[in-house]
Amino acid sequence: MNKKKFYLTSAIVYTNQNPHIGFALELLYADVLARYHRAEGEDVWFLTGTDEHGQKIAKVAKAHNMDSQKWTNAIAGRVKELTRAWNISNDDFIRTTETRHERGAQKFWTAAAKRGDIYKKTYSALYCEGCEAFKTAKDLDAEGKCPDHKIAPAIVEEENYFFKLSAYQKKLEALFRKNKKFVVPETKRNEMREVLKGGLDDISISRSRKNLTWGVPVPSDKEQVMYVWFDALTNYVTALGYATNAAKFKRFWPADAHIIGKEINRFHSLLWPAMLMSAGLKVPKQIAVHGWITVDGQKMSKTLGNVIDPFDLAQKYPLDAIRYFFMREIPFDNDGDFSFERFQNRYSADLANDLGNLLMRVITLSAKGGYGTYGSLRYTTMAHPKRMKKVWLAYKKAMQNFAFHAALDIVWKYIATANKRLTDEKPWENLASKKSEKCVGEILAELFHVAYLIAPFMPETSEKMLKQIKTLKAAPLFPRL
Repeated sequence: MNKKKFYLTSAIVYTNQNPHIGFALELLYADVLARYHRAEGEDVWFLTGTDEHGQKIAKVAKAHNMDSQKWTNAIAGRVKELTRAWNISNDDFIRTTETRHERGAQKFWTAAAKRGDIYKKTYSALYCEGCEAFKTAKDLDAEGKCPDHKIAPAIVEEENYFFKLSAYQKKLEALFRKNKKFVVPETKRNEMREVLKGGLDDISISRSRKNLTWGVPVPSDKEQVMYVWFDALTNYVTALGYATNAAKFKRFWPADAHIIGKEINRFHSLLWPAMLMSAGLKVPKQIAVHGWITVDGQKMSKTLGNVIDPFDLAQKYPLDAIRYFFMREIPFDNDGDFSFERFQNRYSADLANDLGNLLMRVITLSAKGGYGTYGSLRYTTMAHPKRMKKVWLAYKKAMQNFAFHAALDIVWKYIATANKRLTDEKPWENLASKKSEKCVGEILAELFHVAYLIAPFMPETSEKMLKQIKTLKAAPLFPRL
């Protein structure tokens, strides 16, 4: 194929609970990027899915009187429902309980073992069940607790397999030195560089079946299952057919972007590239790390009663308005806040008034003036084509740098310019004049471009705009809430 490929992934959802609003945000970031690259004519493959193994999954399933597979089937079903509810355009959905994944994960393990990077030993270590990760004293807070889960890790003693992460210290340092954009934003890259400065330790990558039975079996050792992270991270290659579809894997690997939350940065930016080097595979081109959502300035919690359910939100409000708000209000490279008051303000001001009302007025004026449908108009070029070119260039730069909020800001400033021109020139006062026809026709042409600019963010609104512009049959884009 001659088309440039673009392979991107979200993280996969851990199936201990139903998907939350934070993962919906991550899906949305990835979806906007996927739609943008498709519009650029690229061959896009967008992956999401579910992480279904581990001790925590087995425990929560048991607590609900269900076996682990039935539990993960139910949660995976809800995650798929979320992709539909939020109009996510993923091309594939990987489950780590699928045969294609198990085969790929075992092939990956075998490749690393052949390299001499996996060994077995008996050890005693601190293990945080919330993180599903082993901890050292320096990872804990002053009270000896996990800073994320506020619980003291348990002491685990058993014989497991280890991965020689320490052997990749210098190679990872070289990767970060040579590729300044390997991890973005820069603050998250710097965090990983600080971890590297502290030195890397080998990590346990299996659990004894005496303590855990719910996992991918370790090749050639029936008494051990893979540690959840060594299993889960391989989803990015197993979904492409690492063990089942050589042509597809060759076409799309390495990943162009892994979209992840900041809490799993270390696993993706340090462990994952080391694993890939060990298995003889190329490392991803970029790890893009986004922030978290707060509600009314506070962290979401059941105690505060401020948890936002992504399904409820999509049922209560127009989906494209939700997509717009999150992409406009929550910068990719930082934490952001959600409030219903700000959402309604954005809806009324930006969507219903600035965009919706402008389109309605221009289409109505064009129809009343008998100017013809878009395409038959004499004024289908912008009054200022150089300005439109600058808009597109600035927009593309923002999109390529994950600055989605900045891309929308660029579009809305352009919409504001069109609104000002309509207000200043008042074409409705004399629709028979060539000046009025020129004003309306040129703004209509500009809105044609706006429809394409907003397409990655608001695909349904974009389609409605294009249909209205071409037929001159106006209908409210965003009815008043």
